[in-house]
Amino acid sequence: MKQRRTRSFGAAALVGLMFTGSVLFASAAIAPSAQAAEGEITEFVIPTAGSVPDGITPAPDGNLWFAERLGNKIGRLTPTGLFTEFPVPTPDSEPLALVVAPDGNVWFTEFKGNKIGRITPSGVITEFGIPTTDPKPHGITVGPDGNLWFTELNADKIARITAEGDVTEFPIPTGNSWPSIITSGPDGNLWFGEWKGDKIGRITVAGVVTEFSTPTAGSQPHGITVGPDRNLWFTEFGSSGMGRITTAGVITEFPIPTGSSKPAFVAAGPDGNLWFTEYNGERIGKITTSGVITEYLIPGADGRVRPAATSTTEGGTGAAVRFTCEIRRESLRHPGWPSCPAQPCPIGITAGPDGNLWFTEFRGSKVGRITDSPLPSAKLVPEAGPPGTLVQASGSGFGSFEQVKLTFVDSLKGPTALGTAMTDGGGRFAIQVFVPTDATRGRQRVVMKGTISRLRAEGIFRVTS
Repeated sequence: MKQRRTRSFGAAALVGLMFTGSVLFASAAIAPSAQAAEGEITEFVIPTAGSVPDGITPAPDGNLWFAERLGNKIGRLTPTGLFTEFPVPTPDSEPLALVVAPDGNVWFTEFKGNKIGRITPSGVITEFGIPTTDPKPHGITVGPDGNLWFTELNADKIARITAEGDVTEFPIPTGNSWPSIITSGPDGNLWFGEWKGDKIGRITVAGVVTEFSTPTAGSQPHGITVGPDRNLWFTEFGSSGMGRITTAGVITEFPIPTGSSKPAFVAAGPDGNLWFTEYNGERIGKITTSGVITEYLIPGADGRVRPAATSTTEGGTGAAVRFTCEIRRESLRHPGWPSCPAQPCPIGITAGPDGNLWFTEFRGSKVGRITDSPLPSAKLVPEAGPPGTLVQASGSGFGSFEQVKLTFVDSLKGPTALGTAMTDGGGRFAIQVFVPTDATRGRQRVVMKGTISRLRAEGIFRVTS
C-alpha cells in the first residue's frame, strides 16, 4: 500500500515463588497532584539505587507497576509515593515492559532472562519459558483475543502466550528488524515498531504480518500506542520525531522541537493528547492529535541536549549509537550511557490512576509524575424516562483502573448512590444503573466521581411521569 509522507511542525512457567517486598516511602513531597498546574513534575526515588527502571503500567489495584532492569525487580508505587519491590526469581533477568492482563495480574518481559513473567497483586511471581533460544522479549500487550502478545527483539518474531503459558511464535518478514513495543489496535490487530527495520508492523491474531516503512530513514520506531483519534502513534527514536499511522497504513511524521531528543515511549493521556518521554532531551513531551508539541523540562535537568554518544557495540569505534537493549552495571559509570548524557533519561510513560502521567527515569532511578489537565466527560443513554429507567452510563477522561462512584442527585430528595464502576487502562468505563423509583419529575443530575483522581463529570437525566 502506498504511503503518504507529510511533515508537520509544532511546539508505554518455570517457577512460582513468593517474595517479601521491601516497602519504603519515596523522598518527595506528596501533595494532591490533580490540583497542580499542567506540566508540574514530582519525582519519587526508588529504594534500590541504580535500579534502572524501564516500562511502567497502571493496575486495577490503583497503583503503578514498573520494571527495574538492573534492580531485577518489579516495583509497585502508590499514587501517594509508597514503594514496594518484588525480586524476580531469575537472576539478571532484566525485566523490561509490563501490561495488565484480563486475569488481573501484571505480565512482563524478561529481556535477558528470556522469559515472560506474571506477578499477582500480592507479589507472587511465575515465569514462563520461550521456545526460541535467546529471543530477547521486549514489548508486551493484551491482544483482541484476550491473550498476551509480545515481541522477540533478537529473534525477529511476534509471539502469543496464553494464561497457561503456552507460546506460539510468528516470524517477521524483515530480518534483523528488532521488533520493540507492541499494542492492540482499534482494528482488531496488533501493531508494533521495528527499531532497526524502520517500519511499523501489523499482525493479525492469525499471525499474518504486514509492514509499513517510515518515510524517514533511520527513524527507529520504538514506543507505540492508540490515540484518541483511533490512529496509532509512535516514537521515532533515531530521527527524534513522533509518528502517526492510520489503520490503512498512511504515515505522518512530526519533528520534535528539541533536536536529538530521542523519544522512547508514548501514552494516551486523559486530556485527549499523547504524552511521550524524551530519553536524550531530559523532557516530557505532549502532542495533540493535530501535531502540536509542548515540552516540559524535568527538574534538575540543565536543558542542554548533548551530541549523541558513540559506541563500539555496533558498527565499530565511533559509530552512532543504535545501542542494544541489554544493560550492564559498568555502563552506569559511562557518561554517555547509552546515548543518554546525564540523569534523568526518562523512558517509560503511562496514564496513572490519579488522572496524571507517570514516567520512569532510566538512569536517574526514579519514577516521575507530570500533571495533566484531564477532560472527564459523561454520557447517559437514554437521557430521559420515568422513575426506575435502566440507563447506560459511561465516562472517559478519568484515571486508569480507578473506581468511579455514580450518584443520582435529586433536586428535592438529595443524593442516591447508584453504584461504582472500574475504568480501563485508558480511563473509560460503562455501567448500567437504574434511576431511583422515587425520583422527582424534572431535570436531575447523575454525578460521576473518581475515587483516586477526584475528577468528576455529570450527565443530565430528565425524569418523566
